[in-house]
Amino acid sequence: MKNIFKFIKSKDNNKTIQEAIELPVTLYPITSPLEEVTSIVSDYEVNILNIVPVEIKDNLIQNNIELVIPNPHIFITFESEKGIYKYVLLEPPINNVVFNMYITFINEIERELLSRTAGLNLAKIILELNRKRPDLKIIQEKRGEVNVLSTNARVVLYYLLRNMFGYNILTALVADKDIEDISVSGMYNPVYIYHRSYEYIPTNIVFQKNMKISPQLNLTIDGEELLDQLVLRLLSLTGKSISVAEPIQDGMLPNGDRIAATFRREVSASGSTLVIRRFTEKPITILDLINSGTISADIAAYLWYAMDMRMSIMSIGVTGAGKTTLLNAVLNLVKESMKIVSIEDIPEIRIAHSNWTQLYARPAYAGVGKEISLMDLLKLSLRYRPDLIVVGEIRGQEAYVLFQAISTGHGGATTFHAYNTDSAIKRLMNEPLNIPQEWIPMMNIIMTIRRLPVYIGERIVLRRRVVAIDEIISWNDYRRVASWDPKSDSFTLNLDAARVLRNRIEEAGLNLDDVKKEIERRALFLKLLASARDIIQHEESYKLVKSYIIKYSLKPEEALKEAQAISRTKIVEVKG
Repeated sequence: MKNIFKFIKSKDNNKTIQEAIELPVTLYPITSPLEEVTSIVSDYEVNILNIVPVEIKDNLIQNNIELVIPNPHIFITFESEKGIYKYVLLEPPINNVVFNMYITFINEIERELLSRTAGLNLAKIILELNRKRPDLKIIQEKRGEVNVLSTNARVVLYYLLRNMFGYNILTALVADKDIEDISVSGMYNPVYIYHRSYEYIPTNIVFQKNMKISPQLNLTIDGEELLDQLVLRLLSLTGKSISVAEPIQDGMLPNGDRIAATFRREVSASGSTLVIRRFTEKPITILDLINSGTISADIAAYLWYAMDMRMSIMSIGVTGAGKTTLLNAVLNLVKESMKIVSIEDIPEIRIAHSNWTQLYARPAYAGVGKEISLMDLLKLSLRYRPDLIVVGEIRGQEAYVLFQAISTGHGGATTFHAYNTDSAIKRLMNEPLNIPQEWIPMMNIIMTIRRLPVYIGERIVLRRRVVAIDEIISWNDYRRVASWDPKSDSFTLNLDAARVLRNRIEEAGLNLDDVKKEIERRALFLKLLASARDIIQHEESYKLVKSYIIKYSLKPEEALKEAQAISRTKIVEVKG
């Protein structure tokens, strides 16, 4: 903690004097630094109320306090000298009056929390403080039964909610749904974000030793202490701790976001660091992947049919390529009758499947109790009689058990870090995985996804593409069933090369021509659904997609007609 001064009038009301105050550093209303904004590419506002607990919002609304706060504004600018985009965050300005009102509220909230055992009654504090301190002009007017806050009080409420329920200056970034990744690389480096439209770009947020609370105030706080405390707060929300003794940690935040962090300068020369990988509230579906050009409808239909034939699949790529997203979308195509057991370090699989058991690992609690590893869960899953075992990521002994399981007839699905099929097979067969070469073809399909430069008009942007799908014949023989052409940004599906699928359909008494027609029909079905706004824009689109997959599995012709009825695309019906 550090002493900061608030401004008060002296008794003769002629001079402004300073009064010392002390707060936890994360409670100071630090604003993003002002920056000249030129060459604006786009701008929008972020609603931070999404991070505020429902009971706090209900408390204000039920007590007739208008819940209106200024939203932080985002400017995406282009720096022509550097040839990069920049994310500029602009938050409500703080002057002496706002700062003093904020400190007054913090003191009242502290008093309320110390005197009560129940939760925070923020509405009561606002109303009582308005009665006791009319000079603060907290409530501007009454409109009917509704208490309308003054402009200054709205700014104060913004910072109160931001700092108590968010992450101080990082709150707006966490609340921005267009951000996939937040990277803090220590002191004196700009915070970077991965934006859905502009990839990795710097922000105007920089942690410095002496950080000004606001450009309008000549007050500073210790930015290094702020960063350390934010790391401690974020990790505490995961149920884990980080310290000088154990300066590396990762975990999952309550909203599903993943965090990895280092503490102070124990392993990082520039101080505490952290990366937050955002959890998508609305899971990306196979229709989203089709619409974004990540995969084609016919390749998606092939994968759908392969899952019906209980073929095992592996999604490979480098970090951030979209391996889990692709796997998640394909798993949502699985027949409802199949039993799925998923095993993960941190829960990321999210599918609309009722016959699904979700298991995840846990560490030992402070040296007490047993650690539950992926290996333990994988052995347990075999007793659940699953049709499909899903391992979030294989990287150790669990790979051996998974391949052993699928060699006995269980279906398998997983992700794996590798650049292409050839490197994936080599990694699997060598230390530390040591998968016998005879087991390699048990993983029937390997899907390769990458994030690479693609021309969008005259601009080159990074986009995710499923660049290859291979069927594995043996450890040294795989057949390319689908591929992506970078010149035309288009996909090709060659079912004649699908030797493993052909063997499966022959065992089922089917022929390849009939299967080709069925895959064409499924591709049409997916195209129709992908053009239906009511589905793709729905808050729970992944559940809707699953319901249509179930409809198709029961009555394909009826499901196809329904898809045509809701689609905006007019496509000639596939016969056969």
